[in-house]
Amino acid sequence: MTSGDPSVARPLECERLAETLRGLRARTGLSLAALAAKTPYSKSSWDRYLNGRTVPPRQAVAKLCELAGEDPGRALALWELADAVASGRAAGGGASAGRAAGGRPPTGVPAPAPAESLLPSVPRPARRGLIAAVMGGGLTVAALVLALAATGAFSESGSSASPSPSPSASVPVQGCHGTGCTGKDPETYGCGADPVPVTLGRQSFPGPTVVKIRHSTVCGAVWARIDLGKVGDRAEILVPHHAPWRIEVKDRYDAKDSLSTPMVAATPSDLDQVRACLVRDGKRRCFGPEQ
Repeated sequence: MTSGDPSVARPLECERLAETLRGLRARTGLSLAALAAKTPYSKSSWDRYLNGRTVPPRQAVAKLCELAGEDPGRALALWELADAVASGRAAGGGASAGRAAGGRPPTGVPAPAPAESLLPSVPRPARRGLIAAVMGGGLTVAALVLALAATGAFSESGSSASPSPSPSASVPVQGCHGTGCTGKDPETYGCGADPVPVTLGRQSFPGPTVVKIRHSTVCGAVWARIDLGKVGDRAEILVPHHAPWRIEVKDRYDAKDSLSTPMVAATPSDLDQVRACLVRDGKRRCFGPEQ
């Protein structure tokens, strides 16, 4: 979820996650530039994550916990709650939807079981924090269960006072390859991180704007990236026999950042025919890989 307008109220779950991330970043002692240098995410991306304008990828939260020397369990549980609201997975759409009709739950919907009853094996300090996050934000019990499951609260070792970090906390939630990557975000699915993707071609445009064709051999996909675009710019990626995918620079925050289109599957024989385009002021300018 992204909200470029600071006046737009964001869900409480997202605000709580952002507050936790700011605390973690303070513990690292790193500036935004240093944080960007140590992670696959740009300075502007971290600015959005820390200010609650965007729910970050799960692996970004895990990496920040690692840099801060903190157990990722609580932060990842908060991420699950925020992501559930931002993605619409939380029934009823989260806090704002829960109060849409005068603060009353919809009629005909069974009242949820007390949150406390779902936490038999969670240490009490973590239990109180998660119950407060759920009850204060108006999330459903299902969202609470989802968050707890992510932290391993229902495992046999859940009664331990200090749950051990997940060994996969710093890797993407899931990967993709080829056609399975089409339409997906390269950063979220780890295709834009490690190993670093190849830039097949790049084109500079008036001002500081640069558009690149990026290719991940591991993911078998390509995408276009626009750096420092103008508000209203649109970057597109074109691959033979596939529909075009695009990303738009919507606000001043986007204009300070690097934005990527969704990915498109590309075989080695497709690469010479891949094209990226910048649409600015109604004019489309396209280019291909550098020879």
